[in-house]
Amino acid sequence: MLKKEKKLTALMLVGLLALMQVTACGSGKNKTGETKAAETKAEETKAAGKETEKKTFEGTEVSTSLFSLTYADDWTYNEDETSDSDSYCYVSLSIPDGDTTLLDVSISASVEDAFSYRDDLHYNGIDAYELVEEKSIDTVNVGGVECVECETTSWGVPQLLYMGRDEASGTTVSVSIYDDYEDIRVKDLVDSITFSLEDTGNVDPPWPWNGEAFSTDATHTYGVGSKTVTSEWLKLDDYVESVDIFSGRVEAIGDTVWVLMDNVLYEYEYKDGALNYISEKDLSDEGDYEELSSDSSGRLYVSGFMEQMLIMEDGEIVTRIDNVDSVLMHPSGTWGISSFYQQPLEKVTLNGESASVEEWPIRSTEETSNAFISQNHVYVTGVSADKDNQTVWVYDTEGNQQFEFGNAELGEPGWMGSVSDVVETENGFIVLDGNVRTLFFYGTDGSLIAEVGDGDLFGTFYPWISSATVMSDGSVLVALVEEREDESAYELLLYRLSGF
Repeated sequence: MLKKEKKLTALMLVGLLALMQVTACGSGKNKTGETKAAETKAEETKAAGKETEKKTFEGTEVSTSLFSLTYADDWTYNEDETSDSDSYCYVSLSIPDGDTTLLDVSISASVEDAFSYRDDLHYNGIDAYELVEEKSIDTVNVGGVECVECETTSWGVPQLLYMGRDEASGTTVSVSIYDDYEDIRVKDLVDSITFSLEDTGNVDPPWPWNGEAFSTDATHTYGVGSKTVTSEWLKLDDYVESVDIFSGRVEAIGDTVWVLMDNVLYEYEYKDGALNYISEKDLSDEGDYEELSSDSSGRLYVSGFMEQMLIMEDGEIVTRIDNVDSVLMHPSGTWGISSFYQQPLEKVTLNGESASVEEWPIRSTEETSNAFISQNHVYVTGVSADKDNQTVWVYDTEGNQQFEFGNAELGEPGWMGSVSDVVETENGFIVLDGNVRTLFFYGTDGSLIAEVGDGDLFGTFYPWISSATVMSDGSVLVALVEEREDESAYELLLYRLSGF
């Protein structure tokens, strides 16, 4: 029962993030390869300061600050769902069919930065470079704004989606049609839309390929107790853009470094103080993946919620394991752990090409948010019941508690925000806090030695510190995602820490 509740909870979260869409526009064209161009011209309407002609439509007009439309009697205007302000407008209409609906349509316009529009292009399989530079992707003029047209599904429901960006006004527009979007009444409704957008002189940030890549000093040093930690920036020859800034995971196997970012698995070789690109693999055909771990034999484990766990050797998938969700494997390769917000920690035991899962409640459900693993320890993170503070509880591999990190009040040493990873070195433990942008260094006795901010250690401004892995020489590779100064992209950064 807990498993079912866990999956239902996560599905709701995933739905809110709109990551469950399955698109048919990854190539930049619709299914037929033809543009469904609007057959009507716009009527004396101002869209991004341009006047066009438009035919007259019969029906009821709805007018907002940013757009207007006319709907026929077949449509029901969902007035209670309407939003209308100078910066955001939203209208919803439907055609009822008994107790259900035959069609649902939503129209929105939002004065905002370009991030969400570019984000939506990515999640709907649109190659921004092909759209903007190569102009090989067809667009459709909707109400005076050039839009990408995308046929997709949302929660199993067919969807036709128009996405557009009017740079001069700084406005992102969207039209979503659900169910039978080929119904002729949809075309009439969409043709009636007129966006009324004011040219404010807005200039969007450069596209990633035109932007200025991140730069900082090659090395940074910081005193951690009696030790000096050196941070080396391992600049990549070709930058890796991040859409989901929380998705970066890193794992080292010998001199091979694996990076999982936005469901793409990158392979690098660490040699002569640099990371050299080897290959990349898009995992979209396999599923949605979010975790990396490895064992001492060199096998790589790639896992994700409600997905098969992939076991890889030399970059190739050799085994797929069902029913294990997101797993971090122990270096022995025989067992691992699976965690989920406020659900019991689970122990996963591999049995050849299958796995058994059992609850391992070494911490209360209410205090369990996430968990990590190393050779000698298991780390459970969450909010403490006694003080209501972010805490890391450290256990041995038998489930006996050894230490408690954090659980401090705001302003006290050791106060944490959101723990994104924990690694163990010969000198102690390093706790990564993505939210506070800080690394906490603890000794082998569990005592707090130092807490170091991202600027001091990495020369960054406000990155998400997402993941770390211990390399074969005992140094620690840390993955961060930082927004460029010109806001053209979020960029993956990798640093090698030595001295602790």
